[in-house]
Amino acid sequence: MFEGLGFFDLLMKGGPTVWVLGLFSLISITIMLERAWTYRNFRASLGASYSALKSKVGSGATPCSEAEPSALARVYSSGYASRQEGRDEVLRSMELAGRSELASLERYVGIIGTIGSTAPFIGLFGTVLGIIHAFGEMGGIGAAGPAAVADGIAEALVATAAGLFVAVPAVIAYNYFVRAAARNALELEARAAEFVAPILRSASNNTD
Repeated sequence: MFEGLGFFDLLMKGGPTVWVLGLFSLISITIMLERAWTYRNFRASLGASYSALKSKVGSGATPCSEAEPSALARVYSSGYASRQEGRDEVLRSMELAGRSELASLERYVGIIGTIGSTAPFIGLFGTVLGIIHAFGEMGGIGAAGPAAVADGIAEALVATAAGLFVAVPAVIAYNYFVRAAARNALELEARAAEFVAPILRSASNNTD
């Protein structure tokens, strides 16, 4: 039935919903690549900034400024700015800054999850429309045999296959990025916690 058809020819047979799913797939892949690059850079900068902060704190120098392009440096800066207000305020400021960094990691991830959950239904919708169209044509030509609608139903099922093709990678990517964001957040929290005591010591030294 579909012998000799290329990939795009097969998609054309799926109807307009396949093009909607194609757009969803393009958006999903773009976000996956962008998030993968962002997560990679986050982990690299976290390790580098941790070593740099450790060195500066040990030498007694002011460790960083708010302009530092690092999540850990920004969390540290938030706590350092509140050093005169006590331990609780330092922890609160660092926690809020950490949440902001986590939010930036999770940016656009929800879009992938939405695509993964809706793509199968869009594909199913396209299939239903295709089957309705196929039976409508059968009624118009007065044919009763299954061969008259077999081609139309097969074309309609292309939409369901396309929906699953888009949804499966999106769901896998969504779950991966959610777990990766949680791991990165925990690592950021653990490394930032090591600087609470030095921040409080710097505050007491300035008071003395």
